[in-house]
Amino acid sequence: MSNPFVDQRRLVEGTATVALEAGVVLVTGPDRFDVLNATLSQDLRGLSVGDSRDALELDGQGRIQHSIHVLESTDGTLLIVPGASGADTAAWLDARIFMEDVQATDVSSQFSVWGGAVAFGDLAWIDPWPDVAPGGITYGDANIPAWAWVETLLPAGGKPNVDVVDADLVDPLRVVAGRPSMAEVDDRSLPHELDWLRTAVHLSKGCYPGQETVSKIHNIGHPPRRLVRLHLDGSDSVFVEASDPVWAGGDVVGTVTTAGYHFEDGPVALAVIKRNVDVTASLTVVHDDHPLTATQQVLVPPSAGATAAERLRPSRP
Repeated sequence: MSNPFVDQRRLVEGTATVALEAGVVLVTGPDRFDVLNATLSQDLRGLSVGDSRDALELDGQGRIQHSIHVLESTDGTLLIVPGASGADTAAWLDARIFMEDVQATDVSSQFSVWGGAVAFGDLAWIDPWPDVAPGGITYGDANIPAWAWVETLLPAGGKPNVDVVDADLVDPLRVVAGRPSMAEVDDRSLPHELDWLRTAVHLSKGCYPGQETVSKIHNIGHPPRRLVRLHLDGSDSVFVEASDPVWAGGDVVGTVTTAGYHFEDGPVALAVIKRNVDVTASLTVVHDDHPLTATQQVLVPPSAGATAAERLRPSRP
């Protein structure tokens, strides 16, 4: 029987992999960068073969719909869409093509998608997290541990020449790195709340769906919620799960989005909580009526956004 802590360490070392569920779409045609740039949150102009970008599909109110990993290949631009259908993504993009010379094709059946700390082939999306991408920003000063994540596309039926381990083992690694995913997203989620402006949003590129909301919150508003990393009391061998409520001062202030047991840090979780919760407040997560004390580590501060308002604020002695 495999040891999950050993397997987790092997993932970090690049000697194990996980199989990923993701749609894959190939976008071709000379106008594809114009269409993608007008559709997604990231600046995709000037991509060269082998380049990777982190991007988001937003709705008109700036709410997150999908995370999209963009990889430029010799055949065109590949979109890896975690947890989504390639057919749906291709149809969504097709609906945004008018007179442009662009084709979006679901190629999910042609590939298997593998995750790990290293590339297992030549066709590989390299996660830019936690570096702040050009045009991006992070509002906080949280200590982000080293994070290496690569998604390799192999021909359908192929697998890397390393052991395959349980995909759930990735979650605690991602929690410790403060790396958001669609697990953190609900029908209200804004990229500012999850520190996703760090890698997936270009603040000064042209218009795209949701751009007005993104810009407004960044310049003069605050997102209503914020992402925190929780270190949990594991003395009773009770572990929290996604959707468990987070309490502070007798009130529910948020929800656990991802939880797991890290091979070095122990029980950890990401949670989305109300923006105005005191950063020094003691938090409690309740799982099956069992309360667990949680130490809050700020990833997105309450002051996130309102950068223009802050610049215009009169200086005080």
